[in-house]
Amino acid sequence: MSVQYINSSGTAANVNADGTVSSANKDVTQNEFLQLLVTEMQNQDPTQPTDETQTLSQLAQFSSLEQMTNLNQTMTQNNTYSQIAQSAALIGKTVTTSGDSTTSGVTGVVSAVAINGGKTYLEIGGQSVDASTVTQIQ
Repeated sequence: MSVQYINSSGTAANVNADGTVSSANKDVTQNEFLQLLVTEMQNQDPTQPTDETQTLSQLAQFSSLEQMTNLNQTMTQNNTYSQIAQSAALIGKTVTTSGDSTTSGVTGVVSAVAINGGKTYLEIGGQSVDASTVTQIQ
């Protein structure tokens, strides 16, 4: 029998019956963390309940994890808005790109901006071009 717990870095680890710890090499999601906490509370010995300090510590970890997740989502959204705003300034301007592994370099007027898969693309002459390949703005 082994018991799973979450270490301070937010990764899951198993405590085996012999007391050894093995890493599960898996980041724990909020739902998994909450399920582990509820399971632990359901299976505790009623004659020896979990120490309040330990329970509060686990709840604080959960709260911290939730706040970090929310912050990460906000930062991702802000980064996307920033990419769009910076690239939108190129609309109507003539740019030259160096090309990438799938396209050759292009020179033309930027007509639109799009973000796909976290990357910013410029529409130049009906062709979608990776904005990170821009070498010159005229």
